Amino acid sequence: MKNVAVFFGGASVEHDISIITGVLTTNAVDSQKYNVIPIYVDLDGKFYTGENLRDLDNFKSLNKKLLKEITFLLGSNKAYIVKGKKLKPLCEIAVAINCMHGERGEDGSLAGFLKMLSIPLASPDVLPSAVCMDKCFTKVAMRGLRVKTLPYVTMSSREGFSGLGGKLKFPVVVKPACLGSSIGIMKAENVKELERAYSYAMRYGENAIVEPLLKNFIEINCGAYRANGKINVSECERPIGRTEFLSFDDKYRVGKREFPANIEKEISDKIKAITEKVYENLCFDGVIRIDYFVVNGEIYLNEINTVPGSLAYYLFSKTVSDYGKMLNELIRQAEINFSARSTLQKRYDTGILNMKGCKGKNACKK
Repeated sequence: MKNVAVFFGGASVEHDISIITGVLTTNAVDSQKYNVIPIYVDLDGKFYTGENLRDLDNFKSLNKKLLKEITFLLGSNKAYIVKGKKLKPLCEIAVAINCMHGERGEDGSLAGFLKMLSIPLASPDVLPSAVCMDKCFTKVAMRGLRVKTLPYVTMSSREGFSGLGGKLKFPVVVKPACLGSSIGIMKAENVKELERAYSYAMRYGENAIVEPLLKNFIEINCGAYRANGKINVSECERPIGRTEFLSFDDKYRVGKREFPANIEKEISDKIKAITEKVYENLCFDGVIRIDYFVVNGEIYLNEINTVPGSLAYYLFSKTVSDYGKMLNELIRQAEINFSARSTLQKRYDTGILNMKGCKGKNACKK
């Protein structure tokens, strides 16, 4: 039976939300087809595995002594148990699923790490993950695809606070450029509030992004994933919050959702078409969720979640069992992609190292 590793946790402020996604996914993978290896990454970046990681209640006071610390060696798809200064082989990983929200997971770091280990990934690859983690780079990419986004100003810790420079008018929303889950977001109606919001956002990252505070708008979410070479696009969802923008509590505690969203078919069809276009052109694998603003009939892409909460199963599946079938498709697609990429030529005989003047210990001296 093949081993499927589910990575979750991580050194990120989205650590706790990632645990929820990871535990759900671990228990949803078809245990009749795969042996699931939950891999929890703690806030210090250490890897652990163990049966206790399957129960969300255990994370209220996690006893790491009941877990096995593991590690990996570059070039090998094996996980190793750490025993003092010795390593003991645990198992080979056939496919991995990335459930690590935020920094060092969703930003392409884990995808790059797994690529160095030659482990197929049933989640987005390095480049689209990195581009979509940064809200400013996302806007640049969308401009190339002619997908509308809101006007914005980028503020950087390297430059310090410099205000809006006349590019936007108050009121505005300030948020960390590379963060999700509505963490670090504040609105500002004047320069003084902008300074406070900027300082708050900069606690969580090196850059902040400022956008107009919208009025009379709705938010719409739409997901997509690839299976059997075909892109599957979900119905649209409308999250409903209590404030001017979706807060952390709205997303994870008290917020409501309307699914399918009660919106005009023309708007729904356009959002689905944009979602498929973005998925295809940014060369995504795995499941993503794209969040949109709809203002007076105009559609603006807000952000792209390459590791969406609970991997957006609720957009495609009515039950956890259905989610398991979806994961089967993602795992199989990852194996197909990896097999295809493995046929690419990795060697090219240039003969340059055998040329005269390139031999001996003095070869690189001028």
